Parts: sequence; structure tokens; C-alpha cells
Amino acid sequence: MNRSLAQWLAGNPVGAVVATGLLGLLPLLGVGVLFFLPGAVPALIVLVRGERQGVIVALGASLLLAAAMLAFGRPMPVGFIYSAWVLGPPLLLAVLLRRTESLSLCLQVATLVGAILLVVLHGSLGDPQQFWAPFVRDLAQQVKSSGLGVDLEKDGLADTLARTLWGWVAVLTMTLAMCALFMARWWQSLPERAGEFGTEFRQIRLGRALGLAALVVIGVSLFTQQALVDDIGRLFLGALVIVGLAAVHRAVAEDKLGAVWLWVTYATLVFVAPFAVVGLAAWGFVDNWWRSQPPPPSAA
Repeated sequence: MNRSLAQWLAGNPVGAVVATGLLGLLPLLGVGVLFFLPGAVPALIVLVRGERQGVIVALGASLLLAAAMLAFGRPMPVGFIYSAWVLGPPLLLAVLLRRTESLSLCLQVATLVGAILLVVLHGSLGDPQQFWAPFVRDLAQQVKSSGLGVDLEKDGLADTLARTLWGWVAVLTMTLAMCALFMARWWQSLPERAGEFGTEFRQIRLGRALGLAALVVIGVSLFTQQALVDDIGRLFLGALVIVGLAAVHRAVAEDKLGAVWLWVTYATLVFVAPFAVVGLAAWGFVDNWWRSQPPPPSAA
């Protein structure tokens, strides 16, 4: 089915526009687990048909999503902003992948760009806690009035959320973009080169310089209360988790671990996420460091 779907999307740009628009509505209807799927379609079109066709699909879907916002009682500009967020990063990463054929480079660029954007946001907008305070207060009131029994302001969660929101947005954007790219690359490989994506994904790494930077930033964030350092540390942590997942998949593919460990890994990410994130990030750092070492000099 996935092979047929991939072929149909790649061969029908109009259908790809409609599919992207419909998939983009799912998160708005509460199906958040599929948040990355809208961006995967235009990314696939870029990989298969070229950059121009991918941009056309993304723009067409953006128009559909902007118009659909009226049905949710929201202004059309909100639809364009939403479309830029869920479709833009995967589209740009697909362009990079098409030109370089390197998933590792895509992860490195996504992480670097995310870190730079965090620096710009913190530098231009100032204290994130003050910037997000009105939004978080409104959210806290909505949660309190919904009868869920959670008081964000009383529990101190509102201040924590406001202080860390830029970082979580950056992590979510990077993760969704990479997941959309992975899906697009998998779809692309299905018709004629099934299994090729898996081989590429298992070799993904952050690189020696970024891996060391991640270690330093995450380490410093543990002993400081600087919002910018904490946010960049979360972003690096997310990137290392992706590398850690690739390492788990490679260990299973090489019969170093049983296939059941894949199920265990993803189950822990769902049910005990904090422990799974720390464990996968640590594994990702070690794996990334060993595979980023220069080869030993050959004997003369």
C-alpha cells in the first residue's frame, strides 16, 4: 500500500496538493501524532519530481489550509503561518537532500539553523518568560476552565512553560521536519530501491564538531539558569536522540540486538519519555563520537 501511495503521490501533483491539505488538517482535529505527515508529501515531490514541483505543491496546499482556517473560525493568515511551519522546513531539507544525498548533513543543518534561530529570537525578543507570559496566562485559564483539574499557575508550570517555550518550539520544528524528510525518503525508495532508506538512516550522525558542541552546551545547561543555553541544549538533545534511534536500528540490523529492542525503545519513548530521551541521547553521543573519528593512518 505504501508503495502504491508513494507512486500515486509522485505521479499526481494535484492529488499531492489535496493530500497535503487534508493531512495538514489532521493535527487541527486532534490527531497530533501525524503532525509530520503534511510536510512529507511536498518533500517527496521535491525528491522525485524536482524543487519547482515541490514548491508548487506546498503553495497549493498552503492555500487550501488557509481557506480551511475559516471553517475553524480563524483568520486565513493563521493558515499561512501554520503552513509555513509544517511545510517549509521539510521542503527546504528535501532540497538539500536532493542536492547532497546526505541525511546526516540534513540533520546537521537543521540543528545548526535551529540553534541560530534560537539565538536570534532570544537576542531580538528578550526574556522569553515575559514574551510568552500573556499567551501562557490565557492557556492556563483555558486549561483551568476545561475542568481537567490542572492549575498551571498554581503548580508553577506556567512560568516554566513560558521560559522554555522557544526551546520546545525549536525541538518540535526540527523533529517534525526530520521525520517528514525520513518519510519522504522512505516513500521515494519504495518503488525501485526498497531498503535503501533504512541503510541511509542507520548511518546518520551529527558529526564530531556538533557532537562536541552538544556535550558542552548540555553540560553547561545543567549548571546554569540561562534560558538560551537551556533551549539550545534541548535542541541538541533532540538531535542526539535521532542519532541514538539510528544506532538502535543499526544494532538490530547487524544482529547485535534482537528485533524486540526496537519495540522496547519506541515503547519507552511513549510511556517513560524522560528516561528514554536521556538514554538514547547518551547512546547517540557515544555512537556519533566513535563514528566521527578520523580513520587511522595507513601503514607505509
